[in-house]
Amino acid sequence: LFEFNIGYKVLLTGTPLQNNLEELYHLLNFLQPEKFSDMDGFLKEFSDLAKDEKVAKLHDILGSHMLRRLKADVLKNMPTKSEFIVRVELSPIQKKYYRAILTKNFDALNVKGGGGQ
Repeated sequence: LFEFNIGYKVLLTGTPLQNNLEELYHLLNFLQPEKFSDMDGFLKEFSDLAKDEKVAKLHDILGSHMLRRLKADVLKNMPTKSEFIVRVELSPIQKKYYRAILTKNFDALNVKGGGGQ
């Protein structure tokens, strides 16, 4: 996605912080790579979200990047889902990893399933 030369970016997600901080960092890095360029620093800064001041600081950062609506607030007005598939070419490294994962999964299925015999 970084190869597209675009002036504006919009990111839509229902779960900006679903599993871990690294996922959130990648979303922010996509939106503003010049501001969020140090993943290790970001993860170190917010590694302990049990502290109220860390949560408050993260909320301040996200406040300028996020518009949050609860499902209860918008469910009654929500249109039916539309899906648009935009095909993009995989980079060489993405192709390499994709093939490796595909081969690994295929080999695992052959071992466990007997190769369809």
